[in-house]
Amino acid sequence: MELQTLIYILSGVILVWYSAQQLERYSVASATKFGVSPFLIGSTVIAFGTSAPELLTSFFAALDGKFTMVIGNVIGSNVANISLVFGLTLFTLSLRKKNIKSSKNILPNLIILILSTFMVWVVIAMNPFSFYSSLILLISLSAVIFYWYKSNAAISSKKETYKGRFVTTKLLASLVVLIFAAWLITRGALEILTGLGVGELFVGYTVLAIGTSIPEIAASFALALKGRYETVVGTLIGSNIFNGLLVLAVPGLLNNGSLLSKSTFNQNLVLLKNWDYTYLVPLLSLLLIVTVMFCIYIFSIHKKTRKASLIIALALMSTYLISLVLAYK
Repeated sequence: MELQTLIYILSGVILVWYSAQQLERYSVASATKFGVSPFLIGSTVIAFGTSAPELLTSFFAALDGKFTMVIGNVIGSNVANISLVFGLTLFTLSLRKKNIKSSKNILPNLIILILSTFMVWVVIAMNPFSFYSSLILLISLSAVIFYWYKSNAAISSKKETYKGRFVTTKLLASLVVLIFAAWLITRGALEILTGLGVGELFVGYTVLAIGTSIPEIAASFALALKGRYETVVGTLIGSNIFNGLLVLAVPGLLNNGSLLSKSTFNQNLVLLKNWDYTYLVPLLSLLLIVTVMFCIYIFSIHKKTRKASLIIALALMSTYLISLVLAYK
């Protein structure tokens, strides 16, 4: 059983890494083919592509009634994107003594990121399992996308072209593989949960969050080594916003009697019975802290080029280790 669980998770992680890269590649190719602007590609298509694993693993976990695991996945993925993904990327750049700079028009998007993080906290505090909470999140996401579409602010993403045929077909094939990979990771995580007696929050925060953050890690390292620092920042901002406003909407959308079986549907969650989010406050506080740290640092390099900060990188990576301890408790 342990070997089978390991095979599930490792196979899922490998397929998530590969399929998410292909999904991102063909999404950009399709968007370029249909004339979508470079900014819209970077802030929506690429960000959604790297957030798709979180969305799909959360979907399968929610179908199994593991709603706390979904919350752990959202918080864990967002903390991992900033403290682990950006921390490791910044650490690598600092060792290579690279100079970095963010977009001059980055401020509105940093504000949106902070506001979306506050909204995640509010929804989790009120009721993350109701349809109305999900509706608020989805409306907020639609407003953000509408703002991105209407504004010409630029977190730049170089327009990439793909010279080949059947771009749309390859895009759909990548999505199918990604769905299968998400199922494998969820299956393995659930076996760990039932076999070892580990809590849903910790499994979601570690196995699901880290496994589904691999696309961001791979993309960020590849982009950073090419000197495309603005695209790294844009991808992480967009990914965290999609995680908070889209993935967190999954429990409320699925926790109803028409979609779930009677054994899985939890009416008590809808009615706020026995829901106490206080055990999540330390993790939510840490998420807010690393988000603010990230925003302050990115804003500080938007006017002139600066050397990648080793101190900030170590601070961010340290907070992730702290978060693992908090999640386990």
